[in-house]
Amino acid sequence: MNVKELENYLKIDKKNFDVPTLEALNYYTEHFMLTVPFENIDVQNKMRISVEIKDIFDKIVRQNRGGYCYELNPLFQSYLKEKGFDARIVSATIHTPGGGRSQPGSHVSLVVCIDGIDYVTDVGFGDLPINVIPITTIENSQVIGNKSGRFRAIFQNEQCDSFFVQKWEDNHWSTKYEASLEGKRIQDFAENIEYNQTNPNSIFVKRLVVTMSKPYGRVTMPQNYLTITKGEKKEKMEISTQNYRTILKKYFNIDVIVQRLETNH
Repeated sequence: MNVKELENYLKIDKKNFDVPTLEALNYYTEHFMLTVPFENIDVQNKMRISVEIKDIFDKIVRQNRGGYCYELNPLFQSYLKEKGFDARIVSATIHTPGGGRSQPGSHVSLVVCIDGIDYVTDVGFGDLPINVIPITTIENSQVIGNKSGRFRAIFQNEQCDSFFVQKWEDNHWSTKYEASLEGKRIQDFAENIEYNQTNPNSIFVKRLVVTMSKPYGRVTMPQNYLTITKGEKKEKMEISTQNYRTILKKYFNIDVIVQRLETNH
């Protein structure tokens, strides 16, 4: 991976930090999340996903694209390791509305340890703040908030070997996913990677998802509309065959055909 080229793409000032501190981690995470969208367009277009770092780098940096968790978090992990951080990908299970759960290990999260404290540094989830979240006990939880909402990460048990990522919604803490703290390799997720890009029951196969953090909040584009979220305010715009590519370029800096949007409108 060409670190200099990635930093130029992310508009990272290399002179700002020379040691792996929490301040530096937040800086790198913010620049990544404000530049690289979460998107599953290749899955929608029935194109195979590569989890080789060189291929992910080429897709994001040289093709102005995004990706989903199997692409974004390993790439960011690779970059953080180059910057001296103790970064590891971990296995997570998404909590779905109504008390359901995705397949175990269906999500790849990213955790970084600084001075003995683990921080959720997940740039591949699609709905997390642009600052990292410390993992703590529930008694010592630290709420991290921005215009996307308020979040926390708490240990799941007394052994402190797993954790919940939660968001404050409807006057309670809603769990977005649970994850183990054990470090994994991306190859350990081969079965789920295959499922999520080919199985008709996969949410990524079923529907388009493009979303990205913005300084004012978040923009999200499923198949039929674009939602612009600014704090509590939401604006919606209808998506059509005629306008979707203009919207992709304007809000996500993506210039690519989405076959489903070409044929379903």
